[in-house]
Amino acid sequence: MDSDDAPALSADTLALLQSFLSEKQEAEERFAQLQEAADADFQNTKKIDMSYFQEDWQLSQFWYDDATSDFIADRAFANTQDGDHIAFISSPTAYVTFRNKYERSNAFVFEFDQRFDVFRDQFVHYDFNHPVEFARAQDMKHKFKFIVADPPFLNEDCLAQTMETVKFLAAEGAKVMIDTGAVMEDLALKLIGAKITNFRPAHKGGLANEFRCYATFNDDKLTWLSK
Repeated sequence: MDSDDAPALSADTLALLQSFLSEKQEAEERFAQLQEAADADFQNTKKIDMSYFQEDWQLSQFWYDDATSDFIADRAFANTQDGDHIAFISSPTAYVTFRNKYERSNAFVFEFDQRFDVFRDQFVHYDFNHPVEFARAQDMKHKFKFIVADPPFLNEDCLAQTMETVKFLAAEGAKVMIDTGAVMEDLALKLIGAKITNFRPAHKGGLANEFRCYATFNDDKLTWLSK
């Protein structure tokens, strides 16, 4: 096909594309600055929020809205004490919110996306396809009193493998929250005894699939729904 015959983008489409590319470049430049600051002096780095991290849909990344990340972070704080280990598995939005709201040095984010290594020792590179193969695994075994898990893909294998990680990390009496699709209700109960709750996670961009929260515990804000 001759170049003269190639379909031309409309002015509106071109404007949207240019806006997208400009925002993408700006986000990449801000993140590069963040990495430099973390390398120079991590302890004095200003608070990091999710605006530094664009969603990568190829990794099935869909960030929570503020109310959701606040709720999860608050539950993690309310149900732990100083010194307790807390894990956020494939749930970076909630981890970032928790880190910004509360002073707890034993909170860790388990995440495939290497951008989150700006959190240094609190970052654990994690691939759900290898549930117990990650750095410091043996040191972390059965150490965590509170675990949040948001399996990145909505299928039974992903949930099952993520729950292998949860069981590996969980200390005796650990409390677990799982945020995933409504279709996973029976499997969440079967795998780890997590029951459907009153809380409905929401995402900034919205998702077609209905999401629910399952938990192995009740508290004054998070309650099981009776059948």
